[in-house]
Amino acid sequence: MIKKLLGIICILLVGCSKEHSFQRTVPTDIQNNTSEIYHGKEIVDVFRPLENMKDSTILNWYKKEAQYAQNILQNITGRELFQTQTNDTNISISELTYTNNDQLYYLKKTANETTAKLYCRYKIQGKEILIFNPENYQSKTDKTYYINYFNPSWDNSKIVISLSKDDEEISEIIILDTKTKKKYPQVIQNTWPAALGGVRWLADNSGFFYEHVPEINSDSEDYLKNIETVLYTIGNNPKKRNVYFSKKNNPEIQMNSGDFPEIMFQSPTDNYLFSNVSGASAYYKYYYTEYNNIYNKKIDWKPLFSQEDKVPFFYVVADEIYFLTARNASNFKICKTSLKNPDVQNPTVLVAEDPKETISDFVITKQGLFYVKTKNGIASKLYKLEGTTSTEISIPKPAGAIYLFSKGADYDDLWVEIYGWTTHKVRYKYNSQQHTFTEENMYPKKSHTNYDDIVVEEIEIPSHDGVLIPLSLIYHKNIQKNGNNPVLIYGYGTYAFSLTPEVNPLMMQWIDKGGIYAVTHVRGGGEKGDTWHKAGFKKTKPNTWKDFIACTEYLIAEKYTKPEKIAAWSSSAGGILIGRVITERPELYAAAIIRVGTLNTLRSENTPNGLNGIKEYGTVKDAKEFQYLLEMDAYQHIKKGAKYPALLLTAGMNDTRVPAWQPGKFAAKMIEATTANKPIILNVDFKSGHGFDASDEKRSTELQDILSFAFWQTGHKNFTLKENVFTN
Repeated sequence: MIKKLLGIICILLVGCSKEHSFQRTVPTDIQNNTSEIYHGKEIVDVFRPLENMKDSTILNWYKKEAQYAQNILQNITGRELFQTQTNDTNISISELTYTNNDQLYYLKKTANETTAKLYCRYKIQGKEILIFNPENYQSKTDKTYYINYFNPSWDNSKIVISLSKDDEEISEIIILDTKTKKKYPQVIQNTWPAALGGVRWLADNSGFFYEHVPEINSDSEDYLKNIETVLYTIGNNPKKRNVYFSKKNNPEIQMNSGDFPEIMFQSPTDNYLFSNVSGASAYYKYYYTEYNNIYNKKIDWKPLFSQEDKVPFFYVVADEIYFLTARNASNFKICKTSLKNPDVQNPTVLVAEDPKETISDFVITKQGLFYVKTKNGIASKLYKLEGTTSTEISIPKPAGAIYLFSKGADYDDLWVEIYGWTTHKVRYKYNSQQHTFTEENMYPKKSHTNYDDIVVEEIEIPSHDGVLIPLSLIYHKNIQKNGNNPVLIYGYGTYAFSLTPEVNPLMMQWIDKGGIYAVTHVRGGGEKGDTWHKAGFKKTKPNTWKDFIACTEYLIAEKYTKPEKIAAWSSSAGGILIGRVITERPELYAAAIIRVGTLNTLRSENTPNGLNGIKEYGTVKDAKEFQYLLEMDAYQHIKKGAKYPALLLTAGMNDTRVPAWQPGKFAAKMIEATTANKPIILNVDFKSGHGFDASDEKRSTELQDILSFAFWQTGHKNFTLKENVFTN
């Protein structure tokens, strides 16, 4: 009897040894009693010290959190399955850029290479020529440089190449002679062309416009402020900047220190020069002048479009400007007016608004005007405007998303890229005279992938207020509605950005292992036009997360899944969405993954990109907008003693958009608040930023972390935490 009891006790002890404890505490030396009064309301911010990431005590906490995260993530069984399949990819090609004389530039990386190299060929059939290998740049340092932008001159004699290191985004520009492959000795520092309008070559190829970032030290209060547009002449000393457009130079424009000024034009034959004041907004202010005024000491910039005109982009043909606008047309219309005497309020309407579909793209060629209409962000069709009549063009395959490319109104060339949830990107050249599509695909075909067994459901779900929310579901045809399927549900809902269909191989791996991938097209995005964006904007921002919750509840009610099987995820500004989803309805989710996410909106103005964010979120200086920001602040909505889902947060110490303390503070408060025995993980990368300039390997590893963590927390039998892993 005693032996039997001892045996039972041993079994129980062995069983208990497999149960990890994730309960932790946060050191008191990274907390304080900070509180502030905003418009009569006290806001307590216990983890304010975590914003000081130069303090050795604070930095040490972030390092320990990174170690804790890696200890868990690297010990999830099954993650190696993703690694094997990720490493089995072929050559990747990106950033295809045609010059007017048919030179094709692109970045290419093989599976065994760390960084993409810049290549060129004459047309699609030409011989491939290596232009630049970033591995040879600053090769004596331990830094890894990546090409994050390039732009050849109009005559193809020179090419600008922007290089960043360690995902910092802030870059340096070099200039190459395209024939000799020799680099000009001048290096232009403190630039960010990948995010700030790129480089715009002058018509005579003697120089270009670019944006100069005066302060690149992220600890400075002036970081990313007072950005200047500079006119650089080839061969000149880049330190002697010819500042052309800025807050200081152009007080009549009334910029603020966080605005991004830009000079632009589209063709070497353009008669006009344009400027804009941009930032974190769907629409900008635009001004114009005649190109002949380019060397005037003082330019009289004439107003063209205001933000209220809601113009995302335009094209110029001779003296006429063709533009897309959401003014009095939520789903957009295409208009034109004369630049000799522009009448933006009463333009000629070329393509009227469609009440059911948005106009998502248009280009102009010698053959006419071509445009795309999209329904709910997930079904696109191609049209040509002939006189006053629009004709639909039959495309080679159904398209979730269509993107158009042309050289301009002086050329016949038109390229059409087609995307889908289960069809890889295909690029066609369209001959409008013969009505034929010729595949010009440099993107490697994934011959070993077969998505014939994948089902795509496009449905609409009533939200809390009855508004129908588009929901895309992608899963294997053998999935049964038994409530036991792991679901990875994604959303964004900010900046009028639409989540359009595209194949993501790692998401297909999620599906291949029995998961359902769900994409919510919530308000705040652009899937249903301008009003859709404004319905999840500032005061109406709660619709964004309430839409997401409604989609989750639908999946549960219809037996696709259950709360224990659901992982929610997003990134960057999507952190607002997921942060508020799990603080409002934590019981609906087993796990949440937030990649470099905004989670403390009340403090967003104290981030490097904070002044720009005001345009989308609001400012604490305004009493009403303070309330909006408080409502969307996930950090401030964490409740002590609640049971929260498992949480994987990521942060980059070089992030210029969302500083690491945003997810850091959220993680610390979650650790202290939650009573659920679930992991709260803050995976801090000390050599990365927001992820735009991350290597393919780093992106793959991060997605590997996300998917293995999500499968582990949703109970997949092949994904468990190894025994003897230290978790508290």
